Amino acid sequence: MQTPPNAGVEALIYSTMPSTYDHRPEFAMDGDPGTSYLTYGGMGDGDDFRVILSTPVSVKSIRVSTGANGENLLTDALLETSQDGSIYKVAARFGPDGAAFAQKLSQPVKSIRIRLMPHAGASHLQINEITIDSGVPITHVQAGPPRGFVDISQAPDLAKWAAKAEAQMESFWPDIDALLYTYKFIPPNAVNVIYTTGPGVTPVAATGGGVMTVNSAYARRFPNDTGLTVHETAHVVQSGGNPGWLIEAIADYVRWIRFEPQNFTFSINPRTATPHDPYRTGAAFLGWCELHYDRRLVAKLNQATRFGDYEDGLFEQYCGKPIGTLWKEFMTAYQTNRAHLFDKPLPPAMQPRELPSVVNSSASVELPFNEVGIVADGSTFGNGSGFDGGGAAYSASTLKSPVTVRGVSFTLNSAGQKNILVARGQEIPLSGSHKSIWFLGASVDGPYRNQTLTVNYDDGTSAKFYQNFSDWFQPMGFPGEVVAVKTSYRDMSDGSKDTRPFNVYAYGFALDPAKKLKSISLPSEGGIRILSMKLAD
Repeated sequence: MQTPPNAGVEALIYSTMPSTYDHRPEFAMDGDPGTSYLTYGGMGDGDDFRVILSTPVSVKSIRVSTGANGENLLTDALLETSQDGSIYKVAARFGPDGAAFAQKLSQPVKSIRIRLMPHAGASHLQINEITIDSGVPITHVQAGPPRGFVDISQAPDLAKWAAKAEAQMESFWPDIDALLYTYKFIPPNAVNVIYTTGPGVTPVAATGGGVMTVNSAYARRFPNDTGLTVHETAHVVQSGGNPGWLIEAIADYVRWIRFEPQNFTFSINPRTATPHDPYRTGAAFLGWCELHYDRRLVAKLNQATRFGDYEDGLFEQYCGKPIGTLWKEFMTAYQTNRAHLFDKPLPPAMQPRELPSVVNSSASVELPFNEVGIVADGSTFGNGSGFDGGGAAYSASTLKSPVTVRGVSFTLNSAGQKNILVARGQEIPLSGSHKSIWFLGASVDGPYRNQTLTVNYDDGTSAKFYQNFSDWFQPMGFPGEVVAVKTSYRDMSDGSKDTRPFNVYAYGFALDPAKKLKSISLPSEGGIRILSMKLAD
């Protein structure tokens, strides 16, 4: 239905070519002679630039100007219009001045397309302005959601296959843009998809120059392999680059690691495979490196391929190890446990850990207590104090000294006095040589995960320990943590009782008994409270 006069229409812009933020597609129709759309790279005869209106409108004329100062003038090209957005007719040709002017258009216009003549090429496409003279104003211009313009005229029997493939590639396209993001680089938001077969046609699929070609014979033989268009869409977003092995590895990474990991199968020959293998082997290697070293590795490597800056040394820059070392680790993991190659590694604090064995609980550690967290029943205290800093505390009637856990006997400070230490990165002095260090404590306001404690030795060395801390109300059963006391209630600041159970936990860490201790540095986030600390053997 044609739009009523003066109602206004919106315009979506599609380009099969990449650009940059400073010369983005919307500048082709912003009405500002000082801006222009400029592609990053060349234009081939399979590329095009389209404007699709929300509804067809009657048009008096269309003017397109290109280039500047005698450069980037589009000459061997056509300006086409379409009434339905599918079938295009030539409306004008670009002249030697890089301009095209179409007038006396007899049919309403739904879409405008700019493309080169067959076998022509251009170093860049620079559109200064597209001016549409119509009684209907264009109220809004923006880049359209990414899509494929599909042609199944040579394979109409593949309509369902193509529709499924199109839905997959278009739904995942924004994810690919995010996965391969480069600051101020605007990937294409369109590609022409052609289903064909015959001599000289790619055996499976191929993408370049604005065209994705799918071998229709292959599609018929493999009716479930529609995901191949996601691989090809990755090539659209990549927009060229080198080296070829990495380009293909990244495209397979997008498909198999990100889009359909449940269908990913691969086999690597350890004797012949290399870190420069493309496709599935390369995808597996990249996915493993991201999982263990740098979660944005693929985006960083892809940026380097876009701008011709790739070198193997980037693996060491981003992962901290040379590509050869990473490959050896990857192959060891592959040969050791292929089925779990892509299992997400546990954070250090979640890795299984046994508490140290104890023969003698030998030495208490003096702590600089800074808050009151254990009170006598019926006592009152400030709403901003207590164990949680919010008017709640342990009861001295349910949490009594000493507390013995796993052979370690903890002494608690008296009720009503400063008897807990709110950990804020303090360094606590230690002395002597011991086999383990222990403390009682808990977190407040939820669990605190992946906290770091550092034991410093007298010889200048140190050991880091990683621990999750359960909230005093909800035990999480974290590795290296055990419930020391489960109290039947807690005391509130107004002297009342909260009759829910609250917990105190014990934590233990093995030390190097051959070294003399100097200190321990506590976590710094402020949500962890410590009631007592002991050294043991």
